[in-house]
Amino acid sequence: MIRYIIVRTIWVFIVLISVLSINFSLLKLAPEYPPTEEEAREIYYARQVSDGYMELTVITDPDRIRSLVAGEEVACTHPKCYIVRGESRWLVYTPVPISVQYVNWVRNVVFDWNWGVSTRLSVNTPAFQVLTDRIPVTLRLNLISLAFYIPIGFLLGILAALKKNTKIDDAISLGVMVFISVPSFVTMTVLVMVFGYWLRVLPAQFPASDALGIVQYTGMILPVLGLSFGAIAGLTRTTRAELAEVLTSEFVLLARAKGLTYRQSVLRHAMRNSMVPLVPDIIGSFVGLLSGSVIIELIYSIPGTGRIFLRALEASSYDYNVILVTTAFYTTIGLFAVLLVDLSYGLVDPRIRMGAKK
Repeated sequence: MIRYIIVRTIWVFIVLISVLSINFSLLKLAPEYPPTEEEAREIYYARQVSDGYMELTVITDPDRIRSLVAGEEVACTHPKCYIVRGESRWLVYTPVPISVQYVNWVRNVVFDWNWGVSTRLSVNTPAFQVLTDRIPVTLRLNLISLAFYIPIGFLLGILAALKKNTKIDDAISLGVMVFISVPSFVTMTVLVMVFGYWLRVLPAQFPASDALGIVQYTGMILPVLGLSFGAIAGLTRTTRAELAEVLTSEFVLLARAKGLTYRQSVLRHAMRNSMVPLVPDIIGSFVGLLSGSVIIELIYSIPGTGRIFLRALEASSYDYNVILVTTAFYTTIGLFAVLLVDLSYGLVDPRIRMGAKK
């Protein structure tokens, strides 16, 4: 088992490095969007030189400057070069080859944890800081949603399985079908319109960080509900299917034949065996919640990682360093969630041994 964990962890890092390397290369080939203000732009390009992504050439020769002004000579032919024109000197910033930029980027990340700076969202602020300022909001929202939907999904699924083919089961199945079919952003939009604008019983947008009183708690209700309805429906469906199948298994019938009550046979035998596919499904659903929160954060104006990621992707104002570090955040969580899913099988059912030899 230990060997399996080590091998899988190594593969997690291999996949993560591959994804980030491809993203880095594609972003470096894309058009550049530096800061719009001149002073901030000069600070940004000076930072590019210090990080090893550009070279700085200072032209102080008066004759050459006159030649450049007259158009007789070209200071830089690279499409992404940046030139600061002065009376007594010109500063020419020229990108180094992408291969050299990649090596410098890896060195900066590994040794200095330097992911570059933001160019549009928070100009010249470290991109990792832009992300970490918003991670607590996103994690709090998703963890509350996780704690909310798990018990409800379990209870509804168990109730539907125990009342199979009754009106209760039909009602629960109808709700499951509806909420699985409706995307979370549609549910969130309806919740905001009804409770935020029409009834005015809950905030129509996420409260500010300095909000006091009960509003900082009521502001979490709508996004938690928006994230949870689809997850509750999915968990309910899976729980009902697994438990209904296990209840008709021979070992449950044998337990009843040996004298166990219906409740004992369900709790001791049926529930334990039906949990094998459910626990990995719950762990994997956390990644689904994170994906759904990207759109919900935008709808409800939540200052989380999803909203900052979408803002960094807005046309004509791309913030590549923020895109890269946010991609690393979501990819890391997704890869380690897959690893935890595989390991959870052995925890739920000791008979399962991941990575065991035949």
